[in-house]
Amino acid sequence: MRAFILGLMIFVLGQSALAEAPHPALEAYGELPRVRHMTMSPDGKMVAFVYRQNGSDVIATLDIATKAITPRLSVDNIATRNIWFADAKHLILSVSDTKDLAGYKGSFEYSESFSLNLETNKSQQLLRATRDIYPAQSGLGKIVGVDSEAGQALMPAFMLRQSNRSGIPEFDLLKVDLDSGFGKGFKSGTPYTIDWFVDTKGTVLAREEYNNSTNMYRIYSDLSEGRGPIYEEQAARPPFNIMGVKPDRSALLFVSDADENEGFDALFELGMDGKITGPVLAREGADMESVFRDKNRIVEGIRYAGSSPSYFFYDEALNKDVQALVDRFEGGSVEIESHSRDWNRILVSVFNSYGVNKYVVLDRKSGDLIGLMDNRDDIPVEAVGQVLAISYPARDGLNIPAILTLPAGVGSADLANLPMVVMPHGGPSSYDGVTFDWMAQYFANRGYLVLQPNFRGSDGYGRSFLHAGYGQWGAKMQDDVSDGVAAMIAEGLVDPARVCIVGASYGGYSALAGGAFTPDLYRCVVAVAPVSDLRKMISDVSSDLGSRHWVVDYWKDLMGDPKSPTVDIDAISPANSAAAFKAPVLLIHGKNDTVVPFSQSEVMQRALEKAGKPVQFIRLDGEDHWLSEGDTRIQTLRAMADFVEANIGEGQ
Repeated sequence: MRAFILGLMIFVLGQSALAEAPHPALEAYGELPRVRHMTMSPDGKMVAFVYRQNGSDVIATLDIATKAITPRLSVDNIATRNIWFADAKHLILSVSDTKDLAGYKGSFEYSESFSLNLETNKSQQLLRATRDIYPAQSGLGKIVGVDSEAGQALMPAFMLRQSNRSGIPEFDLLKVDLDSGFGKGFKSGTPYTIDWFVDTKGTVLAREEYNNSTNMYRIYSDLSEGRGPIYEEQAARPPFNIMGVKPDRSALLFVSDADENEGFDALFELGMDGKITGPVLAREGADMESVFRDKNRIVEGIRYAGSSPSYFFYDEALNKDVQALVDRFEGGSVEIESHSRDWNRILVSVFNSYGVNKYVVLDRKSGDLIGLMDNRDDIPVEAVGQVLAISYPARDGLNIPAILTLPAGVGSADLANLPMVVMPHGGPSSYDGVTFDWMAQYFANRGYLVLQPNFRGSDGYGRSFLHAGYGQWGAKMQDDVSDGVAAMIAEGLVDPARVCIVGASYGGYSALAGGAFTPDLYRCVVAVAPVSDLRKMISDVSSDLGSRHWVVDYWKDLMGDPKSPTVDIDAISPANSAAAFKAPVLLIHGKNDTVVPFSQSEVMQRALEKAGKPVQFIRLDGEDHWLSEGDTRIQTLRAMADFVEANIGEGQ
């Protein structure tokens, strides 16, 4: 830990006389970003994005040459999840809504897609005009590719075809007209089909199946000889995470851990003959996180995980240019958002240690960087806290990576005895990196040190680090968070009497676990959409999806099986340890949460009240798991800020 402190002090040396940082209004942090989901047109001449202005959202386009912004379509009160160009004329909007499905228990996140004709500015919902669509399905907005015929998309859906006498819907592939929204049959699937990979000529590169009843996984391909599967395996859940198709169409690319790469995720190839080779494109000490692929999911490049992302592309010249761009912003993060069809123009968002996310275009022919827009133009650079990637040892010796955000405007002379907010991330199979975190930056701007531990069980640090968290909820995973607090205190950075823990989703569970199992460590606990009763959580998922569903097995792996003799799932449920709490608790939960049931917070509230412990519960009407609404995000941040300040005082 001493090595970390020495490096930190060198980094901030000479900053003891910094001017006081400006303090933007809370709304500047809690409000949804001014620009979201920016994407580039195929010719690289324009970008489209969700534009927030005066509390309302519109789809807009920006001409890169003139910087002229053209509003296109109001999407206020719509949860827009993504936008992208299907072709030069059509923009695709992926949206979602929380709905009840007839015949099913509970609510579901219901996905839909719309097309926006940029010549007419008319929008059209896709597939809803199509006959024989099975009504009880929540993923109706998926697009797996585009057809060689302009204005056509390929979309899967469960269909009740007249020729299907069994009455069981089959997951077919349809060709959908982007202007009318009408779809017609293209390829026939089965009730167990879960995905399609198809080229622009209609060749089925792969069709993926998984039977939840028999646990049988199969892959078929039109490129193989015969009609049988090219691969099959019986597994508790789908064994492959297929990322796309190799550029030469010879193989599917999937991600898995590789012993040759010390257990870090890498790409493997599943040939159309069923043979597996790899790993390919493995990077030492780094997980393969995601891929760049064209509209038909042909893989063009790779993104590797880390505190800041790194990249690899099959095209050597492109690979070199992207690396040069990343090097320009050393110490920060360069996120590739989109690109022109030929990759001659690349849209990125950039964050460095003293700046908010900015959208920039790299013109590879000229080498110029073209600035477009700021993600948050009402937060000046001087208000941003420096973000550092650090690490500390856990009590069992495991190295725990973390993100530390310094209070804005605090120099080396004042970097001691600070109040601290600990923010464990959600997932838990996720991780925090060097970027603009709106919640962390708000607290840092108000003078708090913010620690975001990437505890064991976090993604991005290899499969052994990920699996080390399985069955360790409330145990070693929680110890990693506590050990981070202890390390900051031991170095003199933090006042031990002024520490609060704040988290959402799994981070909300970790916050409650901190209050329950280390009650002397924290002065307040804030839990947003938390899991509080693990047995009930698994029971609810089983009830919604069926006890044999692979998602149930996944949660049992993470949390622990209620029937296991080695894990006492009740003992690690904070709701069952309400009497141990010493710190006051703030619970916040969206009523439309389809990931962690709203009832999890209700259970926690009742348990704390029964134990005579101080608890506040804020219910967010119309809000989902991700705090997608601007008004409720502001409400959430204000409640957090007031609660933290009331319990550990103002920051410096």
